[in-house]
Amino acid sequence: LLGDTFEFDRQYPDHGLLRLDRNTDTHAIAGTLLGITHRQDEVADLLQESGRSQQQIDRLDRQLDRLNLELDGASRLQQQSLPEPSQRITGGTIATLWKPAGPVSGDLVNVLDLGRGRTGLLVADSIGHGVPAAMLSMLLQRTATEAQQFGHESILCSPARMLERLNDALLHSAGEETRFATALYAVFDANAGTLLLGAAGHPAPLVARCNGTTERLEAHGPLLGIFTGEQFTESSHHLDAGDRVIFYTDGIEQATLCARNDHSLIGGEAVRRLVHALADADTADEFISQIQSTLELDVSRRSGDEMDDLTMLCFDVDMTANAERRAA
Repeated sequence: LLGDTFEFDRQYPDHGLLRLDRNTDTHAIAGTLLGITHRQDEVADLLQESGRSQQQIDRLDRQLDRLNLELDGASRLQQQSLPEPSQRITGGTIATLWKPAGPVSGDLVNVLDLGRGRTGLLVADSIGHGVPAAMLSMLLQRTATEAQQFGHESILCSPARMLERLNDALLHSAGEETRFATALYAVFDANAGTLLLGAAGHPAPLVARCNGTTERLEAHGPLLGIFTGEQFTESSHHLDAGDRVIFYTDGIEQATLCARNDHSLIGGEAVRRLVHALADADTADEFISQIQSTLELDVSRRSGDEMDDLTMLCFDVDMTANAERRAA
């Protein structure tokens, strides 16, 4: 079609025609027409191939929409299994941070009311990312919840036995595949002011003491999901009024190193210094809020393979509850 460029494109933006300027040389027009004539078959093939490609793109778009819908559902289901971000327990208050690297997370956190002034605290990290890791974390979550629902007090009140139960559940579900996780499980007894702690290859928790010091509660144990019949140990630690206990997953170590931009430290020491620096936070909620602000977790923090799920549990020992316990 010969015509004015602006006017034709304005009136027929999707014309699909070959347009030449009206002042084009006649020899050029003849050459263009000859080329079109000789290449009709090629053009038809290209148009057909283009149509097939568009169909494939449309099909992939529909599959992607369906996948995103399923991931959104899985994300909502996983979030519903988490404890309240802030809650009171017998003898203290708890605040939690849970930020997945994607729609779902391989990290989990759980708070279990065991009765008679006791509370179970569980933090775990399934190795890997995405849906496979999330499936493992949901399995561990379900195992702990079922122990509570069926009243298995001997398991719930013993970190060693709880970790054994989690290990068995992971091995039973994995079949011949290698799927493993790390975990911390602790039982806080408000009556005795003690924290009974067990670990399975997980970063040991930190305690910001009321006297201004920050220490690590050393806890060691094998990974979950590697060998049957693993034996786990547990240790007892005294907590005073005003102490703050911090459980976290290794993604926090990585995020802390990125935020502080100090690669002279190992991740565990960087987190200890961060916890010590924020020890003046009045409440567990305020502490978690400052952690998010310091690590800039509300914005895009990292990308690619560096991203990891982030989970933290902050437990503040309630001064009033402990004073009442001492008086009793």
